[in-house]
Amino acid sequence: MILVVGAAGTVGAAVVQRLLAAPPSAQPRPRLRAFVRAEFDALRLRDQGVEAVVGDLVTGRGVDEAMRGVTSLVYAADTADQPGTDADDIVTNELEAVQHALIAARAAGVRRVVALSHVAASEEAYSRYLVARWGVELAVRQSGLEWVVMRLPVVVGRGSTPWELHRRLVDRSPVVPLFRYRHVEVEPVALSDVAEAVRLALDGEVAVGQIYYVTGASRVRWSDVVKGWARSSGSRRIYLPLPGWGQRPLVALAGTMGRLSRSETSMLVETLRERQVCPDPSLRFPLGRRPLDLDAAMSELR
Repeated sequence: MILVVGAAGTVGAAVVQRLLAAPPSAQPRPRLRAFVRAEFDALRLRDQGVEAVVGDLVTGRGVDEAMRGVTSLVYAADTADQPGTDADDIVTNELEAVQHALIAARAAGVRRVVALSHVAASEEAYSRYLVARWGVELAVRQSGLEWVVMRLPVVVGRGSTPWELHRRLVDRSPVVPLFRYRHVEVEPVALSDVAEAVRLALDGEVAVGQIYYVTGASRVRWSDVVKGWARSSGSRRIYLPLPGWGQRPLVALAGTMGRLSRSETSMLVETLRERQVCPDPSLRFPLGRRPLDLDAAMSELR
């Protein structure tokens, strides 16, 4: 059985759909279970034929139940969107969550964990969110289980907060502010490529005990990402270069124009100042084909 933790999130939901759509092979398809925080999400998943357990990783509620009979774990959880979470407690919450999951996984006899992280995760990062992701990686690597860590840049997909913030600004405002991070290099990855990479890792087609970078084929600047979406969606916009990193105004815009969580956006906006590229081509995930470039990734959203 495969358990997807964080199955209601952008990446977790895409992984569930990819596993459900995986072509049949000579081996029976493993059962699929999802771990979510809300009963509504559980009902929606059950309607698709997926087992679902409701609980809370930070408190540990429901984790032991979710792990029963599981052989492979996809750790796509992220506590940044949990109500009440802010930069002061994100590290504590993330570590509590991953430890609850890993302790239950070892007790249940889980063999492999595929954990999703961030390209810029580091103990020395400016962003507390990125420090937290580094802590999650470390816990997974020290778990005693077979592990694969996948480091992701900005994900081009509906629901991905950094992507959604800029998409909604472009869609809803004739003037789009571009702060200092406009010069930062990124390799945006298509949501479909991330889901396929997870499927391959679960199938045992990659070496375990490795940190892989799952990045897109285009190395661009953040300004190119924003302007690329405007071109893709047929929007003519005025771009306003501004000094500073823009955390406060972007958080305000996220709440008013973007209808996004201000607390979550506040943490994730800090990641925009970090370069989000694969540092060494040998560390790229072996996807089996060339990953989608930015234009192709955006075309999947139309």
